[in-house]
Amino acid sequence: MDFEFEMRPEPSAERVQERAREARGEAPWVYKPSFQDTSFSKCSGPDLLPKQLPSSEALGMDVNSLLEAVFSEGLYEEQVRAVIWTIALENAFQREKYAQEMPGFRTATYGFFDPETEADGFGVIAYVAPSLYGVPRGEFRWVSVDDQSFSVIVRPANWRLHAPTVHPALGTSTCWAKSRRPTLKSKSGILTAKHVVGKPAIGSAVPLTSGHGTLLDLAPEGIDAALVQVPSSNWPGSPGTLNCQKFVAQWSDVDVYSPSGQFSTKVTEVSSGRGTLDPSIPLRIFLANPGQSGDSGALVTTPANLQEGFCQHLGQVESSMAVDLFH
Repeated sequence: MDFEFEMRPEPSAERVQERAREARGEAPWVYKPSFQDTSFSKCSGPDLLPKQLPSSEALGMDVNSLLEAVFSEGLYEEQVRAVIWTIALENAFQREKYAQEMPGFRTATYGFFDPETEADGFGVIAYVAPSLYGVPRGEFRWVSVDDQSFSVIVRPANWRLHAPTVHPALGTSTCWAKSRRPTLKSKSGILTAKHVVGKPAIGSAVPLTSGHGTLLDLAPEGIDAALVQVPSSNWPGSPGTLNCQKFVAQWSDVDVYSPSGQFSTKVTEVSSGRGTLDPSIPLRIFLANPGQSGDSGALVTTPANLQEGFCQHLGQVESSMAVDLFH
């Protein structure tokens, strides 16, 4: 996953078990996590979404045109409702300027709450900096869209990038990639998280698990991605094209390709770009299972057809960096 966050108020059962294994000296990732190990397995999921759709006024665009665009991505009905209500919620949250009332506000996402520590609900998750004064309270606890009311969950968060502390080689490559930029078109590389490679100048050597690569390109500010050239001997003979969709729906099943293998989980929250992949609106995708140190950059896909990106939306990376992606 691109940049995994440890945000739970208390360690999950999965994390407690992992620490116990570490204390016994067992090798990491012996246990494969699954969605059923998370508190989100107790969530009611898409049943929490309103059955009707928000109005064109709430969406800020024609609802029928948006429906056509979202359905063209091959999403099923519950996912379509999730995408469209996310756009309407974001509009309402920003229009009413709720973030201005929250000390330490960092960002907002839209999706399912943690049923164990918060509520079994769908709404706004407002991430704020931890405070000695506790969770901020106020008149921003509800957001109304048409005739529907949605809770705003204020979630204090310590954001921890799972970047290696010494060698970027401990990160994970997302996929094979080739730049479409004229000066870089002849060079093949891997895509990974920007924070994995640190802050070197373009052209710098990047330590790999085998030898060194060369930093070819960095994504725009706010997009956590970097393109690293690798020795041509590592490039696959016939790579398959990796396609990306614009819309990511909450409760979608996804597979995570970590260094130790694959595990499955679900999308619980997303930020919304209202259908745009412009890098000025960084898109974030949150999963029920957190990643581990060294997972930064790992690919997250839908199980059926390799069509979704990592937690930094891969489609946005493809667009902003002008790269072709391969698996």
